[in-house]
Amino acid sequence: MSCCGDKMEALNPESCCTPRETVQKASLAMRKTGCGCAPVVKDKESRTVVGVVTERDVCHKVVADDHRASETAVEGIMSPASACCGKDDSLDEVRRKLHEHKATSLPVVDKAGSCCGTISVHHC
Repeated sequence: MSCCGDKMEALNPESCCTPRETVQKASLAMRKTGCGCAPVVKDKESRTVVGVVTERDVCHKVVADDHRASETAVEGIMSPASACCGKDDSLDEVRRKLHEHKATSLPVVDKAGSCCGTISVHHC
């Protein structure tokens, strides 16, 4: 049976952002990687996931409220780290989390909590 680690896209270092970076930076990362989310990490060295920013977050919490992406910090709109999938999670669990968080993509973390990739509805 396939698990999340079998289907995920490996982490692209440019796909992560930190809580203090701007929503514009996170949006550029999503555009460049083609992923619908940007993992939010404590720092780029450890890649410890503290949250996730999705296209939905940007649309509903920045654009709809007429905020400037270049002046809005990621920490103000990100979802908590619970919106992540474990590398060993079953694909059923991945689909459940995607549905629960109304997301098309989520970060994948290893057992240490470090971001190692992303997974989307297209992988499941």
